[in-house]
Amino acid sequence: MSERFTDNQDGTITDTQTGLIWTREDSWLDKEQWMTWDEAADWAKNLSTGKFAGNYDWRLPTILEAKTLYDPASSNKDKYGKEIHLDSVFPEGPQAIIWCDEPGGGGDGYTLNFHDGEIKPLYKSKCPRMAARAVTGEMAK
Repeated sequence: MSERFTDNQDGTITDTQTGLIWTREDSWLDKEQWMTWDEAADWAKNLSTGKFAGNYDWRLPTILEAKTLYDPASSNKDKYGKEIHLDSVFPEGPQAIIWCDEPGGGGDGYTLNFHDGEIKPLYKSKCPRMAARAVTGEMAK
């Protein structure tokens, strides 16, 4: 675990490098179900409605934001016990692939794979075998 991330002890993790606040658990750890892009976006929106951790603007991360979590030097374990490159401040057992939201993406969502850092476009309603990690705040410039 690096000094970069702070566990806020309220279900969130602050990235001191970017200023972003992330949910400690992804949607898989929270709900134990796969999600389409639309379901993932709704999950994040519902966190806002409930003012999770005092925040009302939870959302899916952009590609750039999501990529800040991928770190080849970090080691964690996904739900299958396989190595993923996500800081160990986040609990073990999340999905290895999360949805991203890119403005102007139309029918395509994007995914980030924590095994290899690869970003892929994917039709939003095509595949529910993904998860989400919600974010709030704006990235420091």
